Amino acid sequence: MVVAYSMILRLINDEHVYHVMLIYITVDLSLEEPEEFVRRLRALATEEKGNGIIVQVVDADSIAGRDHLLEVLAQSLEAERRSCMLARRVEVDMILRLACTRQISDAIERVGLKKERGDALLVAVVCEEDSYDNSMKEDDGGERKGGEGWKEEKNDGSSSYYYNLLVSFKDRLKAMDGVKRVYDDEVEVGIRGEEKGKEEGDGKEKEKGERKRKGKEGEEKSTAYEHLASIHGISEQELTSCISSNKLVSILAERANLLHR
Repeated sequence: MVVAYSMILRLINDEHVYHVMLIYITVDLSLEEPEEFVRRLRALATEEKGNGIIVQVVDADSIAGRDHLLEVLAQSLEAERRSCMLARRVEVDMILRLACTRQISDAIERVGLKKERGDALLVAVVCEEDSYDNSMKEDDGGERKGGEGWKEEKNDGSSSYYYNLLVSFKDRLKAMDGVKRVYDDEVEVGIRGEEKGKEEGDGKEKEKGERKRKGKEGEEKSTAYEHLASIHGISEQELTSCISSNKLVSILAERANLLHR
């Protein structure tokens, strides 16, 4: 996709609080298979025994952006809470839902890391122990609120233990063999992962450069859109009939949500 990001946030539903880190990374898989890289990645995440970090990493060009990742993650965490996951582990349930399939081999082929491509999106999740917060109580009864759905909050580091767990993992990730770069901020990247520089110049040259940049962005977004629709088998008719502003995310999230039925 066109936007890369690095962020830590919280997902909250009833008494359950999860700290989530999304990172765009570039990797070199020339010396090992993607499966071995993912195995080392998960071992790195759990170096500190008992930290409970769940990790999944997927091909960046196969995902419809941040909203797609978070929507599917919320589904997987809710499925775990209700004991109706598609697999025994959250990270496996998640990749199945991202690929909209029940078959793990199909999911890896569709959205898993590719040896020939180095752009990846990493999701790391840790659940707060004793997550129930007094701020979630009803004003007049002290009972927990339920049925309100998942709520997203910016993680400003106030829950320092869990925030620092994820930051520590990110720091170790930067030194991991095979990882070329870990993006620290939200940046724009091209469809193949090239960072975009700012246009230079004054007056008409700058205006011309801006028009050229916007035209190129439109072409890249269109190419990415068609690429994702092709990967996930989304027809033109489906896209036309969808009334959501983010058609791809809406269609893919609905498909993922219906997998268990």
